[in-house]
Amino acid sequence: MKIYIETNSYDIWWGIYGLSYKTGWEDVNIFDQDNNKIGYFCLNTKAYLRHSLNCINIKDEEDRVFKKLTEEYLTDDECHFWYCYDQKSDEDFYEVPYEAPKNQFGIKPSYIELWHPDEAIDLSTLFDAVKIFITKFLKIDEEKYDLEIKDQIPIDEAISSFKEHMEIFGNSDIPIAFSDELIEDLSQKLN
Repeated sequence: MKIYIETNSYDIWWGIYGLSYKTGWEDVNIFDQDNNKIGYFCLNTKAYLRHSLNCINIKDEEDRVFKKLTEEYLTDDECHFWYCYDQKSDEDFYEVPYEAPKNQFGIKPSYIELWHPDEAIDLSTLFDAVKIFITKFLKIDEEKYDLEIKDQIPIDEAISSFKEHMEIFGNSDIPIAFSDELIEDLSQKLN
């Protein structure tokens, strides 16, 4: 069966195409072959979480736990997970529709962050993270599906959006050049 990956921002493609630094986080949606959304998570990498450590303002026990777990994650090459839980009294209470760890109140998370051990997101990071998520939470064996990017942003659209973005911040003359290595890498990754 086919499983489709959807990303939500141009940033990831700017980095993949070599227009800017690779991004450190991305929201990822997963669809089945009938276009039904079957999962979603936030993909974070070491660069992103390293930066977040500098921004943490410790107010409570959850912040201390987050800081401690982030520091542990930064010292190894393992995938980690952070689970965000709603409270039953929340007006927009939500639990993920698939199997996930319940908190002390028996509630499943409303959102899951997958902390991948890579520094930043490229296509291999994205595919690896989705495979990990599918195996752990959707309980689908890797041999039973093929992954494909849904609505991949073409390079010309990424270049255009990147130039537009940069012009907003005052840089109207943006030279873009591709090295032979990048062209070779892109052609292999994108077939």
